[in-house]
Amino acid sequence: MYDFLSNHRPKLVALLLVALPLVMLASAGDARVGHEPSSKPVQVVRSGLAWTELGAYRSVGWLGDAWARLVDGELADENEKLRKEVARLREEKSRLIGVLQENARLRDLVGFKKRHPEFEMVPARVVGRDISPYFRVLRLKLESNQKLKPRQPVVVASGVVGQIHEVYGQFAEVIIVSDPRSRIDAVSQRNRAPGIVEGLGHERDYLARVSYLNQKDEMREGDVMVTGGKGGVFPKELVIGTVTAVDNAERGLFQQVRLEPAVDFSRLEEVFVITGTK
Repeated sequence: MYDFLSNHRPKLVALLLVALPLVMLASAGDARVGHEPSSKPVQVVRSGLAWTELGAYRSVGWLGDAWARLVDGELADENEKLRKEVARLREEKSRLIGVLQENARLRDLVGFKKRHPEFEMVPARVVGRDISPYFRVLRLKLESNQKLKPRQPVVVASGVVGQIHEVYGQFAEVIIVSDPRSRIDAVSQRNRAPGIVEGLGHERDYLARVSYLNQKDEMREGDVMVTGGKGGVFPKELVIGTVTAVDNAERGLFQQVRLEPAVDFSRLEEVFVITGTK
């Protein structure tokens, strides 16, 4: 019906425009008030024209209502289709953004692996976090069947994440740099001053401190601390973090140094576990 009205709409309008004036002209009387009854044939013709006129008006009204219903229904269907299309496009956009971000992270990891061909590394995905005032632990799921061991280093392109604490099946728990149980041998990249990076276990941040830094080894804000390679856990020259505060006011053997880890632990999704060196 909608297609018929759409296809013949100009013809129907033209027919009504021609028929209505003729009907109105034929049914009109002369200008005088009061009129003698017409002859029988004339009354029959005029009665027929009156019925035709009534039918035409009713047809116009019905067509108008039908057209409005069809148009309203068509618009509602079109709006519903558009809403579904917008929802689909939003979902597709969100998915693509996630894919692009994941690709960027994987490119960084691949770049890190190429820059360190001396390391044997296996990938793992972060699947959980334990955050408490005392412990900072990540839970990993391995992406390979390789067996891991406690104390193996965990890294990303930006720096040191931590070390394996416990392994169970395809999963492992990692003590990150800011965990108070973490101790990492470190040196200043600028002046090679040695120290130990220890986690502070703060609830609201991931800060650490650098202990055992001799007073004569002047430290500055912005100094980068890297792994020293002692202790047999972390290879040398991996970035741990940046010095954010140095306090020399208190008398003592060692400086008070705060350090912000190079890794944003709140956004970690993929990591590497260093399983050996070549």
